[in-house]
Amino acid sequence: MDNYIFAYYQQIKDGSIVVGRWVKMLYEMIIKGIEDGTYTFNQQKANRAIRFIETFCRHNKGKLAPNRLILSLWQKAFISCLFGIMDKSGKRQFREVALFVGRKCGKTLLASAIMAYIVYVDGEFGSEIYCVAPKLDQSDLVYSAFEFTKNKNPEFQKRTRKRKSDYIVDATNTTIKKIAFNEKKADGYNPMLTVADEMSSWPAERGLKQYEVMISGTGARDEPITLSISSGGYVNDGIYDELVKRGTRVIMGEAKETRLLPLFYMIDDIDKWDDINELRKSIPGLGVSVSVQFILDQIEIARGSLSKRAEFITKFCCLKQNSSLAWLPAELVEKACGE
Repeated sequence: MDNYIFAYYQQIKDGSIVVGRWVKMLYEMIIKGIEDGTYTFNQQKANRAIRFIETFCRHNKGKLAPNRLILSLWQKAFISCLFGIMDKSGKRQFREVALFVGRKCGKTLLASAIMAYIVYVDGEFGSEIYCVAPKLDQSDLVYSAFEFTKNKNPEFQKRTRKRKSDYIVDATNTTIKKIAFNEKKADGYNPMLTVADEMSSWPAERGLKQYEVMISGTGARDEPITLSISSGGYVNDGIYDELVKRGTRVIMGEAKETRLLPLFYMIDDIDKWDDINELRKSIPGLGVSVSVQFILDQIEIARGSLSKRAEFITKFCCLKQNSSLAWLPAELVEKACGE
């Protein structure tokens, strides 16, 4: 059986795969944890999740639809960390996941595949699965990708019943629902899996409250997952910033928390925002899910406009910007400001 965590890390070390410092340091932490016994790696569980995704989950948009999803090595390593790294009690180690990666790398599709796996294989009885975003149409992106996979598999269709506002799998009493923000409904959620989409655009105060509502509802679950996916954005002091701060502390060994898996695919050098080799750090799907020529075309557009450059830096470089016309990194702006 293949160990995709070690395979990915080996290619990072020998330079055949280019990643940014946060990804490299994270996998160094994971490998060290497996070797020193901090974590237990269950390769069977990791590969079972990968096998399920590649067997049943399908592209719902673009030129690859409706073909089955073929995972890249970076995705297999990520799935292996999520479903294969165990704690001392044999449960999944990671309960919060932050996957921040450049646009066109298939994060929405990957999140929907994780949803399908939890719904049909690895969830608890009575699982509640939520796709959440500020508005209902935003939460529909991952939900509709899951729906497409369900509809393409007759066995899944047979087991899943449509209700007025959600789906239910009667055999396991599992519900799947898309919701818009309702941070006041603290007692109504008991999520097994929450997919929080495009977190960088969540309004700061309401977004933080909504995230806390979903996290606080997981207390009765053995192995809950709160999966946050996003590229960069413009909102200050929101949940995106909070997860970046927490995640970087975890990676640097400065935090005591152990349940957060922060996977930050970002460029390292803002001055190289238009360098295709630097962009491999924030776009791991470059040359696979997104063509090099497309990115080169977007770079040329961005060079001629401040607003387009800011958009490119947030969405493809996966770096935070302060406004739609900004080009300086947020941390530089903060250093230049007084109290």
